Amino acid sequence: MISTTPLHGLLALADERHLGRAAQASRMSPAELAQALQALEAEYGHALLRTSAPPAERGQRFEGFTPQGERVLAWARGFLAQSEALRSELQASRTEAALAPLLERRSVSPKRLRPPAPTAEHIDAMLQAALRAPDHGGLHPWRVIDFREAQRAALADRFEAEKLRRDPLASASDRRRAREHATRPPALLAFVVVPRARSKVPAREQWLAAGAALGNLLNAAHQLGFGAIVLSGERCFDPVLASELGVRPEEFLAGFVSLGSVAEAPPARDHTLPGEVWSAWAPPREHLVPHAGDAGRPSP
Repeated sequence: MISTTPLHGLLALADERHLGRAAQASRMSPAELAQALQALEAEYGHALLRTSAPPAERGQRFEGFTPQGERVLAWARGFLAQSEALRSELQASRTEAALAPLLERRSVSPKRLRPPAPTAEHIDAMLQAALRAPDHGGLHPWRVIDFREAQRAALADRFEAEKLRRDPLASASDRRRAREHATRPPALLAFVVVPRARSKVPAREQWLAAGAALGNLLNAAHQLGFGAIVLSGERCFDPVLASELGVRPEEFLAGFVSLGSVAEAPPARDHTLPGEVWSAWAPPREHLVPHAGDAGRPSP
């Protein structure tokens, strides 16, 4: 089997037309390049380089390719191009496989969830993943509240009461839907942000850490085969409900996490990367600071 290193050297020589520059381009010494080319000639049984130099100086200067050398060169170009294309394809496939769990994750509405719910061991694993999220200062500025099955009816009472506080004329169907938000998900957590007021870590970084933890929790649920979604809404801003759930005044009820087995996959969505989330920065010209040696030099 022919190593690709001599082939790269052959292409470098064709491009540079100079042994020294070709050796540098192929990251070999001139002697190593000469030996690689001689190995190719031995492999094919033909001289590949034209030379009028005596044998002792052969390979020290480039005078062109023999007809056989031109054929090997053309084949080498095609072979290395196909090899690079295959490597890129395999690397892309490996990247896609590695990121598949993240790229496939979707929020799944509670109406698309069914039992069985995650077990206590599953939820513990999700929380362990959440604890691995970036967290400046290791503050863990968040916590979760688990609403067990036996307490769902009591939670539904409080969801309905919160709905009536916002809308005393709420219809029976609206009140029923409020109750279903507490009872429909196979498993239900509340995600609470807990800023550490006396920490040197800025509040915004603590919120980012809490959001990263929530993202890890959702990704872990997906990896374990469960659907999940975070729902907030106006009830998260109700101080009475927050107090009834044990959320302290200095804490924030960020949302409710519904978990369960996926009964129906959510519809496909377009995830084309929009330009608004990826841009390359360049300093504004008026903010550029000139070098000391540029003083008095006119702008281009």
